[in-house]
Amino acid sequence: MKRMIPFLIALICFILVILEGTLAQINPPFVKDEWVFVSHFLFLFLLYVTIFFEKESTYYAISLSIIFSLIIDIVYTDVIGVYIFAHTAVLYAVRGLMKVLQSNFLIALLMTIVGVVATDILIFFLYNVIQVHVDSWDLYWKHRLIPTSIWNSLFGLLIYLIFAKKLTKWSYIKFERSD
Repeated sequence: MKRMIPFLIALICFILVILEGTLAQINPPFVKDEWVFVSHFLFLFLLYVTIFFEKESTYYAISLSIIFSLIIDIVYTDVIGVYIFAHTAVLYAVRGLMKVLQSNFLIALLMTIVGVVATDILIFFLYNVIQVHVDSWDLYWKHRLIPTSIWNSLFGLLIYLIFAKKLTKWSYIKFERSD
């Protein structure tokens, strides 16, 4: 089991990348036509890996972020590097913050909201800098940032309920139990 845990985490990341692309095709009927919500499921899971699984000397979330964000860039976007940079930079910042914060529900919820907002703003900023799209800030935050933050916060709560205890247990098995 101890050696399988990183592969299990990578498998979950792969499933979440596929789920992100699949749900992007579905537009729920209760959503306004001008709203755009972007799923950051991979980022959310890696955020919880950073909070509940990582130790000071390990970099599983950063490594998996580089690999699976590259897949997102190749499969779902036209520009390679935007998601890699945004996901990895925000995860690295969260990793730094977790050295002074405790791993509990409130911190996880706060990191979910702050992380999703920071990631999405960074992606918006990078796309505007390289002129893939030139949307105004006013349209962006009204039509994309707020729906994306709400959507991903709800999914982050679901991921927390499913994976927080498992990641803590896997961290104990991987790093502290001697067998």
